[in-house]
Amino acid sequence: MDRISDLPDGIIIRILSFLSIDEAASTSVLSTRWRDMFAFTPHLHLSLTKPRKFLPFVDHRRYFMDFVDRVLAVSGNSAIKSFTLKCRLGVGSAHTNRWICNVLNRGVLDLHLDAKAQEPLIFEVFACKTLVKLKLNRFEIPMLPEDASLPALKIISLHFVTFYNLDAFEKLISACPLLEELIMIYIAWELWKCSHIFSCPTLKRLTIGCIGFSVELGSMSFDNPNLVYLEYSDFVQLQYPVVNLDSLVEAKIGLTMKEGGPDNCDPSNLIRGLRNVEILNLSCPETVEIFGIFHEAMPMFANLLHLTITSEVDFCSSVSSLPSLLKKAPNLHTLVIKGILRHDNPVSECECFLGCSRLSSCPVKVLEITEYEGSIKELDRMKRFLEELSCLELVKVCASAKDDKEKLRLSTDLLMLCRASSQCEIKVEFS
Repeated sequence: MDRISDLPDGIIIRILSFLSIDEAASTSVLSTRWRDMFAFTPHLHLSLTKPRKFLPFVDHRRYFMDFVDRVLAVSGNSAIKSFTLKCRLGVGSAHTNRWICNVLNRGVLDLHLDAKAQEPLIFEVFACKTLVKLKLNRFEIPMLPEDASLPALKIISLHFVTFYNLDAFEKLISACPLLEELIMIYIAWELWKCSHIFSCPTLKRLTIGCIGFSVELGSMSFDNPNLVYLEYSDFVQLQYPVVNLDSLVEAKIGLTMKEGGPDNCDPSNLIRGLRNVEILNLSCPETVEIFGIFHEAMPMFANLLHLTITSEVDFCSSVSSLPSLLKKAPNLHTLVIKGILRHDNPVSECECFLGCSRLSSCPVKVLEITEYEGSIKELDRMKRFLEELSCLELVKVCASAKDDKEKLRLSTDLLMLCRASSQCEIKVEFS
C-alpha cells in the first residue's frame, strides 16, 4: 500500500522541499496527483547548468526557460520563501525580469540572483517589502529608484556587482533600516579613487573583499558603532579618516600595500579602531608586517583573547614584527600560527620574536601550530616556544607525515621537548 499518497498535500510538499527541483520534478511520474505538486514547494532553486553532450545548448536553454515558466505558472500565487535563480549561460533579461517580478509579488523572503544580465537589475527588487535576505552576483546597479525601500531586509550579499556611482550604493544602504549584515566581494565603483564611507548604525557584520580588484587608492571610513564582526581584505588606502568600531568583537584583516609601500598609505586610524576586539585574525603575512611598520599606532588590546597570524615560507620575516603586538595584548589567551615554521637560517641567528624578552611575560596559555612537518629547524623553533612561553597550558600541533613511522618520530620529538611550564600539555594531530 502506498502510504505516502495518503498524506495531505501540505506534508507531501514539505517532503519534496528537501529535494532539488529536478529531483522533485521527477516525482511527477508517480501519479497524476503528484504531477505538479513539486511546483508548490516554498523553496525554489533553479539553475541553468551546462547542457549534456547529447543536447544542443539552444535546446537546453529553451527547456530551462519553459521549465521555469511552467513551475511559476502552475504554482499560481502560492507563497515562496526562498528563490534562487542561476543562469549565467545567457537567458534574456526579459525572461529573468518576468520571473523575478513573479516571486517578488508572492512575498519572497530570501532572493538569490546569479545571472549573466544583459540589463541592469530591475527597480522592483529595491522596493520589495518582504525581502529579508538578498544575494546578487554579477549585476550592474547604475541607480536606485526614488521610492527604494527594503523595510524588512537584514542581509545583503553582493558579489561582482558594479555600482555606477557611490550615490547608488549609499541609497541602497539607507533604504534598509534593519540591515544587520553586509557582504561585498569584488565590488566595482565607477570611480574607485574616492572616499568610501560605510556608515550604518544597525550593521552588526561587515565583510569586504577587494584585493586585486581596486585600481586606485582613496580613503575608507567605517562609522559602524554596533558592528561586532569585520572581515576586511584590501589594499591599504591612503587614509582612514573616521573609524568608529567601538562594539567590535572579532576582526579578520588581510591588508597588503601597493607599490610605493608605507609612504603612500596610512592604516594608523584603522589599527587604532580595532582596540576593543577579542578575536583578531591577521590573515596574510603582509598584514603582520604592516602592523609592525605602523606599530606606533597600535593601541592597548586589553580585550584581545585570541590572535591568529599567517606566516610565509620564511617564518621569521613573516612574524618579526609580532613582539609589538604581543606587548599590547596583556590578556592574550590563545595564539594560532598558520603556516610553516621553516627558515633557512639557524635558530640562533633568527631575528623573529623567538628569543624576545617579551615572550617570558606573555600570558598565552594555548598555542596552535597548523602546519608542522617535523624538520630539525621546525623542531628547534618549537623548542624555543616551549622554553620561553612560561604560561603555556596546551600546545596543539597539526602535523603531516607520510607513514606511521614518521608519525611516531614527530610525536616523540615534540613530547620530549623541555617546557618552561610544568602544566603544559602537547597534543599532536595528523592531517
